Amino acid sequence: MVGELFNSIAERYDLVNRLTTLGLDRRWRKKACELALEHLIAERPKILDVACGTGDMIRCMKKGLEKRKATAEFYGLDCSERMLEVARRKVPFARLVIGSAEEMPFPDGSFDLVSVAFGLRNFPDREKAISEMHRVLKKDGLLLLLEFSRNGSLLGRLAWFYTKSFVPFVGGLLTGKEEAYEHLWRSIKAFPSPEELSEEFREFGFESLLLRWCFPRIAFIMVLRKV
Repeated sequence: MVGELFNSIAERYDLVNRLTTLGLDRRWRKKACELALEHLIAERPKILDVACGTGDMIRCMKKGLEKRKATAEFYGLDCSERMLEVARRKVPFARLVIGSAEEMPFPDGSFDLVSVAFGLRNFPDREKAISEMHRVLKKDGLLLLLEFSRNGSLLGRLAWFYTKSFVPFVGGLLTGKEEAYEHLWRSIKAFPSPEELSEEFREFGFESLLLRWCFPRIAFIMVLRKV
């Protein structure tokens, strides 16, 4: 179901993201990559982006490494073939694989860094996906999360109202698939808070290194380490 949903909006996915977030999604990704790279020790890391979509996170991570005069081996995993078609044009240097976060086609201890941007909410079995991310990470490997969540501050409540009321209208107008963007706010509403999520990850063998809200407090960044 999730794969079909993203197949239906793949060609205009980036355009809708830019318009509905007023370009803030790029800033969120850039900051998330910067924070993760500050904790990364490996000299030429192997990096996997789960639910990689059209490749924005991979491209952002590559730019962040280039600023540090570093290189990496990039992999992307997604359940939507049409999203991967777009990604292949944007990040031809990455090895992109179609597959499920709950059953990753990679050996144990393969990666120094695993990232998930706006994908964790969509995994049908979140616990199994967390277990798989732990499995494919090397010991002391990093997990970077960038995800939407509700925040009780005034700014957060305003951002939530905008997300629920305005985003489905614009997304539907541009893609003809308003139900896909209804799914966005419904999945955010059902998603755990960052603090609850951190506890879930602790139970699967991760320690939290940092948690930071992004303006306007509708998205957060979390960096964790496999222990």
